[in-house]
Amino acid sequence: MTTLLDRPAKFDGFGPSILSRQTRGELNRHSIPVDRMDARKLLREQCAFEPGVYGWLDSNRQLVYVGKSKSLRSRLLSYFAKTPTDPKMRRIRQHSQQLVWEPVSHELLALIREQELIHRWRPDFNSQGQPTRTQPAFLCISGGAAPNAFLARRISKRTSLTFGPISGTNRLRQAIISLNQVFRLRDCPDRTKFEFNNQRTLFDDPATAKCIRYELGSCPAPCAGACSAREYQNNVDRAIEFLEGRDVAILTKLEREMTEAASKQAFERAVVLRDDLENLTWLDRRLSSLRRAQTTLNGVVPFRTRRGRTCWLVLRGGRLIVTSGPPDRASRAERTTEQLTKISRQSLETPANLLEMQLQLIVISWFRKFPDQLKQLISFETAIRLCSQRIEMSLKKTA
Repeated sequence: MTTLLDRPAKFDGFGPSILSRQTRGELNRHSIPVDRMDARKLLREQCAFEPGVYGWLDSNRQLVYVGKSKSLRSRLLSYFAKTPTDPKMRRIRQHSQQLVWEPVSHELLALIREQELIHRWRPDFNSQGQPTRTQPAFLCISGGAAPNAFLARRISKRTSLTFGPISGTNRLRQAIISLNQVFRLRDCPDRTKFEFNNQRTLFDDPATAKCIRYELGSCPAPCAGACSAREYQNNVDRAIEFLEGRDVAILTKLEREMTEAASKQAFERAVVLRDDLENLTWLDRRLSSLRRAQTTLNGVVPFRTRRGRTCWLVLRGGRLIVTSGPPDRASRAERTTEQLTKISRQSLETPANLLEMQLQLIVISWFRKFPDQLKQLISFETAIRLCSQRIEMSLKKTA
């Protein structure tokens, strides 16, 4: 996990990448001419129409902004337009003295590279992707006697089940509130003492619920012994079935109850049901997208490098695990076979840190936006077979 203390003091290059070096060109670095037309002339002469990432440096050699584009020259020229389309462009230009850019062989790879750089350098003008700002999160089901749903930035011992990562933290927080209420799970602190009604006590002193949710009918009050452990666990199981996409009938039920409440002019009740329906529908869409990625984004996606060769992006459950060169030599084919075999046998894991979370969401979003590019994906079995064929060809040549 990167901390503020890890931020590089001075810019001396973009730095290492998960992407193969063959997918990235040399770093270009130029002082920004005072005259706008001179700057445009420089870019037309030095910058090509190709994907890549770029950065702006201030007088202290600090990277103040990082961006990406599928056409570097077009994007950078727009900063020096007579009237930039975005006022932020003018502010970035006014704070900068140097401009740097690095060609990347594909727009998806440029997106990945951009996120790496934002995470590493934390430029002041970048609002998205910052490790100290808005972050994706996980929806977790706790353990213990009375589990409930909660939001977590990191996986901890408190977690029994994890769903995510999910972007849109504020919306996720609202969805978790709706989830706990609709499925009648508690939202009180873990330190609360729970006594189910099937637990015998020495003294038959009546307990009272510690919040109003019991009176509203949205919590069975395990804190007051108003339900059995089995009854509460049934609620937990139904919530998990919804989160796993095995039973989403609750959405139809909420819509029906909302319509009935509105027809009876119980408008306050209808508004509550509407909000719960919208929140859980949003959550179901996010989790459905994640499940599809975990099922479909497994294998190797080949991309052309800048030198006309091929680079393999290895995906497992939508997570970018590694980039690898193609099996064009027997030695590389053997290493790649071993690597792919190990990855293909791994169970699906949640990202280990914030950067991995953000890269997974970028990959999932890309293939959701461009589903036709899924046709390029090669299964692990096919990729391993290609490696084996390469090894056999090499053996025949040396025989």
